[in-house]
Amino acid sequence: MTENFLRLSGVVTEKPTFKVSPSGVEHCNFTIEHRSVQKEVELPRNAFCYMPIAISGTLATQLKNTLSKGMQLRVSGFITYQQSANNIGKLVLHAQYIEHI
Repeated sequence: MTENFLRLSGVVTEKPTFKVSPSGVEHCNFTIEHRSVQKEVELPRNAFCYMPIAISGTLATQLKNTLSKGMQLRVSGFITYQQSANNIGKLVLHAQYIEHI
């Protein structure tokens, strides 16, 4: 099975939240704002999005004292669809690698 990762860069928009699950696993959630200019049909196109980021386990523990609002990051991982209790759905990037840029 090949691994497919999404890589996205952006700025952390709010203070990351950290929680520990009942099973003792650390989790971190925050959002990044991505802005770039991409080429589409040989023309420049502005790309913009807010992407919720979820980090779990060892990586969340390692980043607990280093992540903050305003940091510029490059995040790699996989995307999942999450639905809240009130049936509002969103895509979330589950980070498996984070780099400060």
